[in-house]
Amino acid sequence: MMQDYEKMTAEIIRLAGGKENIHSVAHCATRLRLLLADKEKVDEKAITELEGVKGAFFNAGQYQVILGIGTVDKVYEEALRSGISAATTEDIRYI
Repeated sequence: MMQDYEKMTAEIIRLAGGKENIHSVAHCATRLRLLLADKEKVDEKAITELEGVKGAFFNAGQYQVILGIGTVDKVYEEALRSGISAATTEDIRYI
């Protein structure tokens, strides 16, 4: 099934408390990693119920959304296009 990555990204952002709640974004091979201002604004249940999301959890100061190989790259690029900053090494040290 073809994913609408723009829509998926918009929903993840909305359910994570909106762009104003996301300090920056990074990713690894399978996970989108969000550095958040306020983790209480995240609707964890709704994010895990999104089509294409395999799971999500908080770890090491980040909210990590498991998307899988290939999908995570596309969602990350959409997040950057939406105006969210890429996480820097300094961001990672901050948490």
